[in-house]
Amino acid sequence: MKKVVLKFGGSSLKNKDDLSKIFEVVRMYDRSFILVVSAVNGVTNSLIRALKVIKDIDIDEFLFDLYSIYQNFLDREYSDLKERVYQIRDLLMGAKLIGRVPDFVYDHVVSHGERCSSLLLSHYFNDHGLQCEEALPEQFGLLTDGRFKSASIDLYTSEKNLKDFFKDNKNYIVPGFYGIYEGEITILGRGGSDYSATSIAYCIDAERVDLYKDVSGFMTCDPKCVDGVRPVSRLTYDEAAELSYFGAKILHHSAVDPVKKKNIPLYIYNINSFRSIENPDTVISSSGSVTDEIIKSISFTDDIVIIQFKGPNVGRVPGLLGQIASNFGNEGINIKSVVTSQTSINVLISHQDIEKCRKITSKMKISEVENICYKEKISLIAAVGDGILKKHGVAARIFSAVSKQCINVQMISAGASDVTIYFLVDTRDRDNALRAIHKEFFGGERCENN
Repeated sequence: MKKVVLKFGGSSLKNKDDLSKIFEVVRMYDRSFILVVSAVNGVTNSLIRALKVIKDIDIDEFLFDLYSIYQNFLDREYSDLKERVYQIRDLLMGAKLIGRVPDFVYDHVVSHGERCSSLLLSHYFNDHGLQCEEALPEQFGLLTDGRFKSASIDLYTSEKNLKDFFKDNKNYIVPGFYGIYEGEITILGRGGSDYSATSIAYCIDAERVDLYKDVSGFMTCDPKCVDGVRPVSRLTYDEAAELSYFGAKILHHSAVDPVKKKNIPLYIYNINSFRSIENPDTVISSSGSVTDEIIKSISFTDDIVIIQFKGPNVGRVPGLLGQIASNFGNEGINIKSVVTSQTSINVLISHQDIEKCRKITSKMKISEVENICYKEKISLIAAVGDGILKKHGVAARIFSAVSKQCINVQMISAGASDVTIYFLVDTRDRDNALRAIHKEFFGGERCENN
């Protein structure tokens, strides 16, 4: 019988009672499992803050406080857990000594919460009669491309490693969020434990992946911005991937690809309203479902900067876009999207890359480009649904609803994906645009209190 892969996020690990809640859920499964766990709630942020003030921090006091967090979860002291917590002491001391945090130190320290969580849960499960073994990515060989802070998992190389390591009749608890490259730890980006879970599922040919969150799956829009949102019970792999890529924080942006490659279903549960394994909040699979309105959900991201390369004929110069992309790619910059016209090439990047991009573009010498400018305070809104480009009138309804709110749409893209139409607006207009589109396709009253 194939294994299932389970994943519990940090929001499911806030206090001692959460351990028993996780334990009761896991006991419902009638087969062996691999449980992927995130850091205890708040720990990753504490580790990041410590690195930011590494010159001034009292390292021993910080580690003592960190260990105290885990002691609050358990009835007795475990020497190996204390030893695990203090394993990063030398790295922190070294960073403090040199006054900076190298990338390999950053990734090792920031992923430390997951390694402590996996040991914590292993002790709890074994103490309560559910036999399991802790396994670390460095032990079973979950390999990455080596990119610090935002690595991608090498599925094909990792697959053989994991199949050789994991035994069919044993249960395992695994820290998520990171993999290994040439002996160094590389993290997968925030929310990366989802990606760990789906990648492990790919490598071992799991039957399914069950993700336990503190929210009820995907919604028709972010309930913080729009009133009257509805749950989305079924999504295709492509729909879920696009929603995640364009800002839906419920799922890591790379998590869908591994399970899509092997058609492994992905189930999302709200652990706070969990009823049974048979009642997931959202199911992601190859089939999905089709609605009359086509649009399943609306997502957004404010993590957008537009770099405009302007010139009379930039859109017609052969190789110019490739030249721009190569300059960014060589410096590790991820281009989110590109929209071109006769007189402008518009490159969309993340805010975190803006300073690196300014340095790159200041050195560019492209005769056809007369001006390079940066546009910030931009939001990208994506309407997602299978068949969105084939259903007559969907785009017209989206932009008519936005236009009625007197919102200026700065850029539109359709066709890059079969399931998505996205456009850019000023960030101050973002919520009104979301509400207008949601009301057009899903009904309900506009929420005025945001």
